Amino acid sequence: MKNNLKKITDKTIQELLHNEIILPSSYFKSFDQNAKGMSIEINDSQFESEVSTILVDELRDINSYMKKTVKNIDSLTDATVQAQQAIKEKDDAKLNSLGFALAVMKKDMQALKELIYLDPATKTFNKKWIYNHAINENGAFDEKGILLLIDIADCDYLAEKYGNLIVDNVILYIASFLTKKFQKENIKFEIARYSNAQFVLFIKQDTPENISSFLLNTRVELSNTTLKSKSGLMFKANFNFGLVKYAGNEDFHSTLEKAYSLAIEEKAIS
Repeated sequence: MKNNLKKITDKTIQELLHNEIILPSSYFKSFDQNAKGMSIEINDSQFESEVSTILVDELRDINSYMKKTVKNIDSLTDATVQAQQAIKEKDDAKLNSLGFALAVMKKDMQALKELIYLDPATKTFNKKWIYNHAINENGAFDEKGILLLIDIADCDYLAEKYGNLIVDNVILYIASFLTKKFQKENIKFEIARYSNAQFVLFIKQDTPENISSFLLNTRVELSNTTLKSKSGLMFKANFNFGLVKYAGNEDFHSTLEKAYSLAIEEKAIS
């Protein structure tokens, strides 16, 4: 159910993305229509029960994150007091011991950060990371760059013909494929999974023209690759993209909307 809710949410957000203001009534209407398109009745008691279970799981995760964070804050506070005392007493052994403890704490915090900000399937950043790190609290960029939206093609068709597991593997493969290609070209970027079949890349260098040419060549290479599942199924995978240059203080959602429109236009042409 959680995966279905994500898919419904993705479709709803895409439909309403061009709206400057999204009222609760508009979101509910679109969400309801997309749910019915997937044969899910949101007023059904079973649906409400499953949603309640998901909410409980989400709250449990949040509570776990908070406990780990508070524990590390308490440990850091205690280590700071001990370090100050050790410096006064010139106790090098104690300082070395505290250094090791801080290294362990740093590792724990990094693991916690990954739990919060990484997509578990593709190991790319998730939407939480975008809103907490890629843009500021006003929903704008802090500095100039290039936004690239990758829209993986034919996911609905592949799901109907082969099942969701195949689609998940295709998404994972393309995310890994693109990441390796960008790294090989030494292009400075950060990639985040924005929806089930869409990724947003934030590029800090180069020009849109060079990136576009690189992507067209990369897509040709991908289209000439035949993917094979463990069960022996063979199929092709591809993607469309929208590329937009943005300035500092430019609104993220407006930029994303432009990129999405370009990806849709390209899909219609190809």
